Amino acid sequence: MSDLRLEQGERGPALTNGLVTVTLNGNKGTFDILSAGRAVVSDASAGVSLRDGPAYTTRGAGFHIDGERPVTDALGRGLEVVLRREPDEHEPDMALSVTLYEGSPHVILRADVANRSAAPIRVQSFSALEGGRVDLGNPVEGWRFFEEGWQNWSVAVVLPVSGEDLYMAPPVVGPTTQPDAKPGRFVAELVGAVVDPATNTGVVAGFISAADQFSQVWFDREGSALTAASYADGVTVEPGQRLSSERLLVQPTAAPLAALQGFGDAIAAEMQAVPWPEPIEGWCSWYYYWQGVSEEHIMANLGYLAEHRRELPVEYVQIDDGYQAEIGDWLTPNEKFPHGMGWVAGQIHQRGFKAGLWLAPFMIGAKSKLYEEHPDWAVQYKPGKPYVAMINWAQECYSMDLTRPDVMDWLEKVFTTVFDEWKFDYIKIDFLYAGAVDGIRSNPNATRAQAYRRAIEKIREIAGERFILGCGHPMGPSIGIMNGSRISPDVAPFWYPHERPREEGRSDLSTVSTFNAIRNTMVRFWMHDRIWLNDPDCMLARGTDTALTLAEVQSLATVIGLSGGMMLDSDNLTKLSPERRDMISMLQPVYGKSAVPLDLFQSE
Repeated sequence: MSDLRLEQGERGPALTNGLVTVTLNGNKGTFDILSAGRAVVSDASAGVSLRDGPAYTTRGAGFHIDGERPVTDALGRGLEVVLRREPDEHEPDMALSVTLYEGSPHVILRADVANRSAAPIRVQSFSALEGGRVDLGNPVEGWRFFEEGWQNWSVAVVLPVSGEDLYMAPPVVGPTTQPDAKPGRFVAELVGAVVDPATNTGVVAGFISAADQFSQVWFDREGSALTAASYADGVTVEPGQRLSSERLLVQPTAAPLAALQGFGDAIAAEMQAVPWPEPIEGWCSWYYYWQGVSEEHIMANLGYLAEHRRELPVEYVQIDDGYQAEIGDWLTPNEKFPHGMGWVAGQIHQRGFKAGLWLAPFMIGAKSKLYEEHPDWAVQYKPGKPYVAMINWAQECYSMDLTRPDVMDWLEKVFTTVFDEWKFDYIKIDFLYAGAVDGIRSNPNATRAQAYRRAIEKIREIAGERFILGCGHPMGPSIGIMNGSRISPDVAPFWYPHERPREEGRSDLSTVSTFNAIRNTMVRFWMHDRIWLNDPDCMLARGTDTALTLAEVQSLATVIGLSGGMMLDSDNLTKLSPERRDMISMLQPVYGKSAVPLDLFQSE
């Protein structure tokens, strides 16, 4: 029997399901979230900000209950209550939906706005939760904050609230939509959690829908305030039209690790995640041959794998960066692959393996024939200047404008060739953040997330039932498309980062290194086999051509094994000693389930 009900409580109207209660303070325009009879988040409001106008909040303006209705959706059976802000004349009509579900210890919040004026408005952002005061029973100085990064190379980490935040940008460009920096402010992308490790109590807050807007959660030490916003990027809302935020989950908890996993279950259900049904095991060319990889190198390692199936029973052989003529000219192999990529895929198949291929489809290199022919395909940083997503491969690489129909036609041609003509079974699509950068696109009414999402949906449509591994990609809008995801910076044949941060003050925790890769692999345990297969990046078993010590190689192998995720080795197999080859063998078959870092909120 359902405990869902809207009732009159001591503090006013209250929506409850027996596990969590939301009290509604209509005169103040605020709400509280209670668990076990205690207000864990209190005095929270909701708001909307216009790009060329003011911000509006329920706080002080008040709201009234504008109906309740039963819902049945991906999260189960629930009850939704709509709170409508009391607007002044000529102000937009703003509402907050509050939903509880049977047997679920979380609340789902969604803000929306309707344009009541005679002119269009441009919506910049929504705050489904604004300035909610968190009370965990002990002083705030002892708490810790879990931060997710914008994309898979960005650091995921738990920090003491008594200190200061990291610069959370990835090693290349990141989003400019950021709350103002201030002492004691900690910012997470998509999902964050504030926890008191002394009592294990906390609050997990994260957006469970992510296809249309990027989102952030931040915590301010001063005032113990929690805020969650999703970004509409200034899209236009015409008169009479309505626009909504993404859906925010807020869960008070006495088991934060389980609550983080519960968030993973919820976003997987909402976004219709497509994790692969069994672990992926294979070999990758990148971390030994780099861009110097050749057809000859692939054939040599392919022969070794065919001769050593018992010791290395892998299924996939992945050709990484280095086969293409240029960044963007993916269908033109260079001179190191004289027989072409379809021939190489055929050789892989003949030996009983499945063929994988790397591409970076949302980047267009300045030296490429593609850019020479289509300079207008680049996102513009400002009119007449293309957006530089990164400098790599000895050139500027620009972001592809994924809102252009001709770019989508080009993507269809590329991936139809890769899958249907060349017969590859698996793709690794990399540097995908380039499709979601800030900048000027041909369609100004598509958000960054929408531009990116529509393009990867096109790739998914062409791929059909074949495996897609995402890398260098923003996390939220990739869910429901990627079967597997890199969850870390690149591993490397060295332990600590060798490069200095690209900008003064930027953290090096997202920089290429094996140490950074294994940290993220452990922290992002909750994603695995929920929203995709976690890819902890490659095993590097070799004892030569590396700066990794034996203990460091063993540590990498241990974390890969404990992750339960994908296992691809990236060595010149023909040069491995039997002892080093055995280290790869010990990782097979992959267990498939991720270990849980039990002290995540207690200690780095």
